[in-house]
Amino acid sequence: MSNTSTLTSIRLDGDTLQEMDMLIGQKGLRNRSDVIRLAIQQLLHGQPKLPGMSSVRIPIGRQMERHLASLYELYGVSHEQAALEGLTLYTQKKLAEAQQLQDELDNVADQAGAVTMKRKEYHE
Repeated sequence: MSNTSTLTSIRLDGDTLQEMDMLIGQKGLRNRSDVIRLAIQQLLHGQPKLPGMSSVRIPIGRQMERHLASLYELYGVSHEQAALEGLTLYTQKKLAEAQQLQDELDNVADQAGAVTMKRKEYHE
């Protein structure tokens, strides 16, 4: 990536500008240009790697941020890796719960069918 920059102008509504100004001074952002550059970098780097993939943005609190930083220092696990593993475990758990519920419903239906008296007029 080159170090030269090109001047680009954009139009923003007052609310967006005010929200941008509130970010100045946080995380090393010195001015509006820094805020805009960071937002664009996050947008570009947050794009899915392959067609058909999606990305998710998850706001986290300070304590979770500290936990994730510890994971990175101890094990080299990035925020993205931790989030993906968490989503994988969550979906596996929910799918297993759904399968268990379906199995229970199937058992109830089988039991109900077993105790139902067969009537002659319903047989062909």
